Amino acid sequence: MTEPAGPAGRIEGHLRRYGSEMSRVVDIFARRNRMPAHDVHGLALVVNAERQGTPATPGDLQRALTLTSGAVTGLVDRLVRAGHVRRQPDADDRRRVRLHSDEAGRRLGREFFGPLAARTDRIMAARSPAELAVIEAFLAEIVDAAVDYRQELER
Repeated sequence: MTEPAGPAGRIEGHLRRYGSEMSRVVDIFARRNRMPAHDVHGLALVVNAERQGTPATPGDLQRALTLTSGAVTGLVDRLVRAGHVRRQPDADDRRRVRLHSDEAGRRLGREFFGPLAARTDRIMAARSPAELAVIEAFLAEIVDAAVDYRQELER
């Protein structure tokens, strides 16, 4: 496959490199914390769902990680035992459980990913609000394209 020339090709290359580098960073996080990769991805899903305003359910993790219900139960049990996640009944449907990150999990993430966050904060601080708005819109569209393609592949 030939890569598009010019800025578009370089941007695609940077996005692929970023994805690859972040995957390697997550692998290091998992090794250093003696966590299975699925547990790290599960914890990230829980944290991201909370940040987006709708805490994840075990079913959300099952779908996102393509695991059996038993495997997800084991994953959540390990995260709860480690103090990274807590189960809480859903406010609207008490039969449903929502997963929330606990302080130990948030602290672990801050300690490991804090130096990277500081680096990215410095990069963003050097951009104008107008530049950040363009970058945000671009990245949102890129993520939406990836989600659409993943969903197409899962059908």
